[in-house]
Amino acid sequence: MIFFKLILTLILVSFSTPILALEKAPLYTVDMGKLLKQTVLGQNIISVNNSLRQSLQNENESLEAELLLEEKNLSELRSSLSADEFRPKALAFDQKVTIIRSEQAKKEENLLRNIRKKESDFYKNIYPLLYQLLSEHGGLILIDQRNLVLWDSSIDLTDKAIEMIDRVNGDGD
Repeated sequence: MIFFKLILTLILVSFSTPILALEKAPLYTVDMGKLLKQTVLGQNIISVNNSLRQSLQNENESLEAELLLEEKNLSELRSSLSADEFRPKALAFDQKVTIIRSEQAKKEENLLRNIRKKESDFYKNIYPLLYQLLSEHGGLILIDQRNLVLWDSSIDLTDKAIEMIDRVNGDGD
């Protein structure tokens, strides 16, 4: 029985030691979110996206203020108009609000679609660089850390990838 345990231990050690001791591991990790957030190119994409979001938010707030003022004016008219005179004005206002909400929702959908596309394009553009980096390190597989529970930091290529992306792409201009 002791002989069996010794053999099993030797087998486990022989399989685990090369992975831990090798300078070149077949499997590496990278934090894809960190690449977007910490490369110059990614930061520019995030900055532009945030600016576009803020512009839409400002537009929404301006429209809301205009509609609130119009609603207040309409409410004040209510006491001086008959129900037959007021109803068409109220219906027209409701229709205007519905149209504006629909238009703003479409703008937000388009904005989100464009943001996702820009981020997707960012990742597509850096894949060749990630492959090159993986190859330079003798790796076979690159896994996004967001899909892992536990890993050894020695197989993390994120910082090297950030350096490479910034060196090759700069700010993307």
